[in-house]
Amino acid sequence: MNIRWLTLLGFIKKEFIQISRDKKMIGAIFFVPVLQLIMFGGALTSEVKNIAFVVISPPSQMARDIQSKALASGWSKEVKHIDAANAPEPAQLLISRKAEAVLAAPKEGFEYALERGDKPLQLLVNAVNAQRAQQVEVYVKQITAQAAAKRGVNINALNLIQTDIRIMFNHYMNTSDFMLPALMAMASFVVILAVCGMSITKEKETGTMEKLIASPAGGEEVLLGKTIPYMLIGLLIILFMFSIALMVFGVSFRGMFWQLLVTGFCLMLTTLSVATLISAIARTQQQALMASILFILPAVLLCGVFFPVENIPRALRWLSYLDPMTYAMINFRNTFLKGGDAVLFWQNTLFSLAYGAGLGALAFKNFKSTLN
Repeated sequence: MNIRWLTLLGFIKKEFIQISRDKKMIGAIFFVPVLQLIMFGGALTSEVKNIAFVVISPPSQMARDIQSKALASGWSKEVKHIDAANAPEPAQLLISRKAEAVLAAPKEGFEYALERGDKPLQLLVNAVNAQRAQQVEVYVKQITAQAAAKRGVNINALNLIQTDIRIMFNHYMNTSDFMLPALMAMASFVVILAVCGMSITKEKETGTMEKLIASPAGGEEVLLGKTIPYMLIGLLIILFMFSIALMVFGVSFRGMFWQLLVTGFCLMLTTLSVATLISAIARTQQQALMASILFILPAVLLCGVFFPVENIPRALRWLSYLDPMTYAMINFRNTFLKGGDAVLFWQNTLFSLAYGAGLGALAFKNFKSTLN
């Protein structure tokens, strides 16, 4: 590959000038990440609500207090058609999906358990979603402790609910600490994929691509000149969101800064390769935009930003591992929350780099055939 660096720098300069002339594009590049940070960092939350919570106990005032406090808190919903005094086995309520959490008192009731101190309460939680189950467990323990405290009993001292909660990496379970690292991957991917794909297609649509073909520049110089500016803009978006996450939302960063940059580079490599492939197929900017949207929607849903990849059925899970955002999201969260675990980081980085290099080679081949 014989690249003339002065020619390449000329193409990069030309691309930046073209981008700077489009004020709407500049606004979109930085407005979308900021909007997503505000939405997912402050407005939207992963707090647990609408839990089907059942209290199984002989009729008593404490059982009614626990149930009413749970409903008043807003995180629980009423479960109808269940007789608390004559309910089936607690586990059966979870198996039949009639309840998500069940607090069961001894057959003598809550007051008897508090008086004796040797009759533990039983708490069963559906832990298919581990994060949700942990929060449910905390909520139930707090409300039960409050109801017992009104009767002068310290439920924690008696250890009536025998559970051991250990939350690692996100000790306070802050939504922003969990979501914002993933949003760095999602926002930069979405913006650069759409903008770069439309930019290259615009050259074809307006006829300037024919002038580039007629110029002495080679295909490598044309492609690099078109994509390197967006690589730099994508890294700038990641650094911009990184700064906001730290300074505005107070997210903790426990890893190494170079890990952040390496992950961003691998993500942008795969993103620009996909954008180039789309632009090689599309003939108009509208087609490029529609193709980008068709790629973005499943990519966002499958990458694990909103729910774990492990929850996806095995028959479809392989699609998640074809998603460039999956590896970037794992690495960003690993770097922020776990301090950049070396094995996990390099495992995802090397695969993402190989994936990006393969897509890049395919994109270059298609781009050269377009030029020819």
